[in-house]
Amino acid sequence: MINIRNLSIKCGHCDTYQTLCAYRRRDDWNVYVYECENDVCDPELSRTLVEVPSELDEFARRDPAWEHGRRHTGGGHG
Repeated sequence: MINIRNLSIKCGHCDTYQTLCAYRRRDDWNVYVYECENDVCDPELSRTLVEVPSELDEFARRDPAWEHGRRHTGGGHG
């Protein structure tokens, strides 16, 4: 199992940790989008995508009311 919350994603440009900002599905994969929260990096150039096979994705499976990341990425409450 893979739990995305147990990973740290660091920007190769500014060397700060990136924040989970979005989620989407691609076929049998869950795609997590990370961005820097600063004025140094352009998100279009420094955005990081982490793809996890859905059958191994413990984070997405642990909370059935997750609603595609809104609850955990600041997009509202599920």
